[in-house]
Amino acid sequence: MAHVESAHLVELALSNATPTDADAEALRHIDDCARCREELAMLTRLVTAARTAETVDLPTPPPEDVWLRITREVLREAGTPSPPHHPWHDAGPGS
Repeated sequence: MAHVESAHLVELALSNATPTDADAEALRHIDDCARCREELAMLTRLVTAARTAETVDLPTPPPEDVWLRITREVLREAGTPSPPHHPWHDAGPGS
């Protein structure tokens, strides 16, 4: 049997559906194939991490002054004039 398709490995890692004959065949292959076994293990860890994530685990946007500095740098590199200077935005370090 050829390696198990990535999409099928994802479905196995999610384990949302009732197992099929194709799943049984894929699992037999995975038992003998280190590559597919490692990919399934990685996907299973990813699914577990995603399912156990909490709100505090989610990224938060950077402060507005960071976006302003990024915008200025991008505009500077593009040769476009910077946005107006606002002292309350530029008061932080590195401004």
